[in-house]
Amino acid sequence: MGDKGSAMTHSPAKNLEAESIAGSDDSLDVRARILDRTIYLMGKQGTTDVTVRAIAQEAGVNVAAVNYYFSSKERMISLMAERFQTGFKAVMALLTDEQVDLEQRLRSWAATIVGFLAEYPGILTLMERQLTAQPLDAFGETLRSAMQSAIQQLEAVLQELIGSDDQQRLSFKLTLFISTLAGPYPSKFDQRSSERGYQAPSQQAEFLDLLMEHLKQ
Repeated sequence: MGDKGSAMTHSPAKNLEAESIAGSDDSLDVRARILDRTIYLMGKQGTTDVTVRAIAQEAGVNVAAVNYYFSSKERMISLMAERFQTGFKAVMALLTDEQVDLEQRLRSWAATIVGFLAEYPGILTLMERQLTAQPLDAFGETLRSAMQSAIQQLEAVLQELIGSDDQQRLSFKLTLFISTLAGPYPSKFDQRSSERGYQAPSQQAEFLDLLMEHLKQ
């Protein structure tokens, strides 16, 4: 990670500056913000090879802070995997809350995914590369395990929603559901849509209403 002059290394002077941040009450927030913006940049660029300077600029911190919290690319990838796993568990819990109507559970899950993909453009490209890379790093391993689990849970929910054991029909509905969430076409090709596209809450709501209606057919 990084370009010339931006490798993750420590110097006494830089450490003193970074430690003033790390020792504050906001240190966890700073680290989370750096990690969040790193994921954003990697998704935007479709690669994990982003520079420390770019990360620092995006996160609104200095390079010393990035170097302090993430001493190596491997460390950052490991923390990305942990962050993803935590978020994944929270999102998948939306599907298992039996106190919520089945259709609403699925819609809430879909809304969360659509919102995430709108906030982190290009993240699917990064995820695909991480999943197919050999050998898999910590992030790739976490992604693969998470995707397998998600498919199983979604299949079970869809089967109950459509009330059918027809595996061919179920497989089609599952593929339709996932691919539709992953790739709604850009609004710039549709003059009726706003410039913000599916980042706009009203657009997301209408999109999900139509998707849920179609799934039940």
